[in-house]
Amino acid sequence: MDDLTRPLHDRFGFSAFRPGQEQVIRAVLARRDTLAVMPTGQGKSLCYQLPATLLPGLTVVVSPLIALMQDQVEALRRRGIQAAAFHSGLSEHERDRVIQSLRLQQLKLLYLAPERMQHDAFLRLLKSCLVSLLVVDEAHCVSQWGHDFRPDYLKIGRLREELRTPPCLALTATATRRVQDDCCDRLRLHDPLRLVMGFRRRNLALSVRPCRSRAEKLSELVRLVDASPEGTIVVYCATRRAVEEAAGYLSQSRRHVGFYHAGLSDEERRLVHENFQRGAVRILLATNAFGMGIDKPDVRLVVHFDVPGSVEAYYQEAGRAGRDGRPASCVLLFHERDLGTQEYFIQQAATDGGGSERADRMRTLLQDMIAYVLGQSCRQLAILEYFNDDQELAEGRCGLCDRCLASSSTNHTVFRSGPQTSARALLETVSWCGGRFGVGRVVDIVRGSRSKELLSYGADRSPAYGSARTESKTAVTRTLRQLIDEGYLRVEGSEYPTIGLTKKGVDALAREESVTISSQSRMAHGQAEQSYTPQRPLQTAPIMDPVLFERLRRLRTELAAEEGVAPFVIFHDKTLRLIAHQKPSTRAALLEIPGIGETKVERFGRRVLEVVNGDG
Repeated sequence: MDDLTRPLHDRFGFSAFRPGQEQVIRAVLARRDTLAVMPTGQGKSLCYQLPATLLPGLTVVVSPLIALMQDQVEALRRRGIQAAAFHSGLSEHERDRVIQSLRLQQLKLLYLAPERMQHDAFLRLLKSCLVSLLVVDEAHCVSQWGHDFRPDYLKIGRLREELRTPPCLALTATATRRVQDDCCDRLRLHDPLRLVMGFRRRNLALSVRPCRSRAEKLSELVRLVDASPEGTIVVYCATRRAVEEAAGYLSQSRRHVGFYHAGLSDEERRLVHENFQRGAVRILLATNAFGMGIDKPDVRLVVHFDVPGSVEAYYQEAGRAGRDGRPASCVLLFHERDLGTQEYFIQQAATDGGGSERADRMRTLLQDMIAYVLGQSCRQLAILEYFNDDQELAEGRCGLCDRCLASSSTNHTVFRSGPQTSARALLETVSWCGGRFGVGRVVDIVRGSRSKELLSYGADRSPAYGSARTESKTAVTRTLRQLIDEGYLRVEGSEYPTIGLTKKGVDALAREESVTISSQSRMAHGQAEQSYTPQRPLQTAPIMDPVLFERLRRLRTELAAEEGVAPFVIFHDKTLRLIAHQKPSTRAALLEIPGIGETKVERFGRRVLEVVNGDG
């Protein structure tokens, strides 16, 4: 089709595509395999939902989260698009209805849980359908380098063959170059279009707050919650115990607090999710079990109470803030003992069948996360560099994060007594290793680790072995990263990165010269950052009638209760603000509002116009 904006407006109520969407959709309609890496909030689901309405037959979407499937299916049905989900949470009657709909070829989209792919009878049923497109949502799950690897995803290649190799669209919010390569290989994509864009989130203020104890973390969490009187708050914790501890602490003096983790029953998780979506839970504490695909537009604050295991996991979870385009904050509370929890997860992965290779990959991802926490550059630039978003790197610093707003920086000499004595030891150790080891093992040697594996390499014979025993792992890792940033060390290889000396590093060792490294003084000394507010406006909302806006919000609440859905499924706040600004008085004028299509005008238009015209 030459003009895709008409079906975009008629089916989905949008007047224009977001960056990247039309390019992906046209590739899909041309039957080309496609890998799209677009961060949370960029509108990835439209990239297959719109083609599904234009292609013949069925679009199959492999998705890992039941809650996401249900939300998508409900939203599609309200737009008059026949969709269903097939997963283990359905009753026998519900499963029979989906199977009957498939047999009668009544569906345009089928959301499929990955474990369903191993059922031969169901595969035979799918093979009898005309499958025009196979979509792999959260495609990073297929890669062991991805932050949420799922073995069931490895069966997607077989599923595609069983369905006679339809075009494949792989979507993910977070994938480094090596994860992208892995996805293309494991999903058997042929000459795919690769689109990587949109990682800069201009409305998010990213920051890291160092904390000296868990008690200080809880106090800081309370302060952050109290400083965010509007919107929804999501707090991510590494363990179930931490979730319940923090939730209990906040519940003592605050209402509308809930928690979510894999230890709850299916029914308990469903209720928490529903209460969160409709606003009955304002502050939600959760593990990463609450995650992919959550589409709530009014999240004003995301707090990471514990350090995540990878930059990918961090940015996907942080990206759930500010999906309505308004300013939001993302704060990571960092205490170096958090690393012990992640190390436990790594050891568990090794013993649970992942093996040492899986553990090594997870450890590399954690080291990248530590580098982000300790990094001295703009937080947004660090993210863009990590995901190789060269297009948006050119825009420069964000001006919002803690690094950009920190005003004071100092220089210090690293080859002196005190905490920086590890710098020379690190260079000497890297020289002794001869390019065999990565960041974690180099740091362990300098700190005198008694690991059997390291000792088997003769690490205790390194001239600098144990010379930094009194320094924390975090401090030594920070110094090593600074040496990389300043060009004394380099990272070699991509799959299993190792550390080597540069010419500058070799010269520094030979001449025993001093090295000056620039750092932010507050972070270098482990002091918590002060609270801050953005120094420039992020987005200007249209001037609107505030009384009309509140009346529209009340109508939306009524409609949501009648439909049994979350309010934002009816209309987003952004749409209500535009109505309160433009005050459309006719059905045609209402259709001009972005976010309202023919289906919603048919269902809700009369009552909206009554409110706008003062009749409701």
